Amino acid sequence: MNLKLVFRIFAGFGAFFALMTVIAPDAMVESYGVTLTDDSKLFLQFATLAQLMMVVIIWQIPEWLGENLAKAGTTMMVVALMPVAMNIYHTTTGVIPASAAQIGESVV
Repeated sequence: MNLKLVFRIFAGFGAFFALMTVIAPDAMVESYGVTLTDDSKLFLQFATLAQLMMVVIIWQIPEWLGENLAKAGTTMMVVALMPVAMNIYHTTTGVIPASAAQIGESVV
């Protein structure tokens, strides 16, 4: 598996999660044990937009960097693990319950 494919797969997962958030925000939020309110739905839309913006950037990075793609590998690994670290932190501090959705997302 080459690094370009890894970037494309990562962008694909991001697009999938963003699409699921757009299609079924209630179900996505409830899977984390949180109730979706009108205020949080607005915030979720902005967060999803930011996620989609990152998906476009991640998809394009192999085209932009070409043979220099390995230079972005380490940074991208750290960026990809930041949400996982936040999920673990929120679960261990009791902010969100440990659920199958939360654990599954962290594993992916």
